[in-house]
Amino acid sequence: MKSIVPFLSATIAAFIIYLVLSIGSAGETNSILLWSVPELIIGLILSIITGLLCRKLWQGKRYTMANPLRWLLLAVYIIPFVIELIIANLTVAWKILTGRNIRPGIVKLTPGLKTDAGALLLSASITFQPGTATVDINEKTREMYIHCLDVGDAPQKTMESGKIFARLDLAKWIRRITE
Repeated sequence: MKSIVPFLSATIAAFIIYLVLSIGSAGETNSILLWSVPELIIGLILSIITGLLCRKLWQGKRYTMANPLRWLLLAVYIIPFVIELIIANLTVAWKILTGRNIRPGIVKLTPGLKTDAGALLLSASITFQPGTATVDINEKTREMYIHCLDVGDAPQKTMESGKIFARLDLAKWIRRITE
């Protein structure tokens, strides 16, 4: 019974997402509301496969994806992420146009995240920013090695998570979502 609830939760969530993304696929015949019957069957099969693969993400005491607050926080996270993305794009464009302050290097980032999902979200957020890329992650300590376009005048070997982004500490946002 313990493994069926996470499976069903993941399957239902995947099916709802599939329905939203495939809305309007109904033809003139063989349709149910806004979807065609073959589309619904394919969606159900893919949702079951997704439920089987992702059921472990939907269980556990510390990290439960079934919590609607986490989904709301993830949706709100898009706002500071987009702000940081715009700042990073403008900064990189300015550095390329002027040719100043381009001192590439690799630094170790210690974000202090407790979950794999938090490390994944942070590393993806860092890699999406132009001029930075997550090179490696220590699986035990979740320390990240980040390639930066500009490590500064006095390069540090270790950097705090608040200093990797221009204005906002996205690691704090990610901790709220995943822990």
